[in-house]
Amino acid sequence: MAESEKFYQNIFTSLIDGIFIISDDLKIIMVNQASEEIFQRSKGSFEGLFLEKIFPNQPKVIGHIRQAVVDGTPYHHMEAIGFRKSNNGYFPVNLTFSPIIKGRDERSTGVILIKDNTFTKELLEDSQQVEYLATLSTLSAGMAHEIRNPLSGIRGSAQLLLKDLQDSDQREYIEIVIAEVDRINRLVTKMMDLSHPSSENFNQTNIHQVLEEILALEGESLKKKKGKFIQVYDPSLPTIEANKDGLKQVFLNLVKNAVEASPKGGQVTITTEFNNNYTLRKINNALLTSNIVIKITDSGVGMNETTKKNLFTPFFTTKKRGTGLGMTISLKIIESHSGKIKVTSEKNIGTVVQVFLPINRK
Repeated sequence: MAESEKFYQNIFTSLIDGIFIISDDLKIIMVNQASEEIFQRSKGSFEGLFLEKIFPNQPKVIGHIRQAVVDGTPYHHMEAIGFRKSNNGYFPVNLTFSPIIKGRDERSTGVILIKDNTFTKELLEDSQQVEYLATLSTLSAGMAHEIRNPLSGIRGSAQLLLKDLQDSDQREYIEIVIAEVDRINRLVTKMMDLSHPSSENFNQTNIHQVLEEILALEGESLKKKKGKFIQVYDPSLPTIEANKDGLKQVFLNLVKNAVEASPKGGQVTITTEFNNNYTLRKINNALLTSNIVIKITDSGVGMNETTKKNLFTPFFTTKKRGTGLGMTISLKIIESHSGKIKVTSEKNIGTVVQVFLPINRK
């Protein structure tokens, strides 16, 4: 009997997905080691905790589990959001509930299998971004070529006409035409950047030096709002293999966005650290220190769902004078570095942009 219990205990401990044993009043009785890792808390801190503390503000999820306990019926593949107290963070999970069959007079209990979907969701988002950018690059190259050819003709004709005009009012109109053609040509050049990102001039680059140069450029803009930058740098970060000019373009765009989003007296926090994300550590320990993350946090009002959905869509902008290409080009540059951009935003709280970059480009 003792050998049998030890065998089942080993199975319980060895599972890579989380396991909760719960009581009929939805309190946690026992968890396995994987649950500790997924939720980043000790086994003792789970005991006696109501499920609502682990899956907060999700009455539908809790209701389904409660009903399953009462009916003694299993419930499969329920999507939910888990809560990590260690960093006040939320992450996607998939839940499967099964009742534990007991005697007639024994209280009902159940077991919940918890699968952390963070890595799966990020892989899906990454593949969608890559597919989206590949299609966008092809379209951009074709559109830029078709637009640039007639633009050259329009500008050349306007310049010839300008030479023959004497009337100042008429000359002003032609000068406006030339100026607008030049503006369109600049947009076309940006579109070309989407299809031909720079793959040259990759050298060892100090990311903190890049960031400090950007903050020096944008410091005055934030001062006018009586705001401030807060830098939280990890001094142990090594140099990375990167195109410095490309990264400056990316972080100038991201920092400028954060400054513009911040209210009067607000702050913009720039954080650098090794990427010690749990899901990456779980999949491959070698990835633990092979990536760095630069996090830019503003104190603005956050983005609505429409803005979040179209954040990387070309020509989508919420600014009066914006081109709507900044985030799209930034994503393409980071992709050329084998990195990724992750954006989270909450209404009335602010926006966090994370840029993940490999130390050595593969």
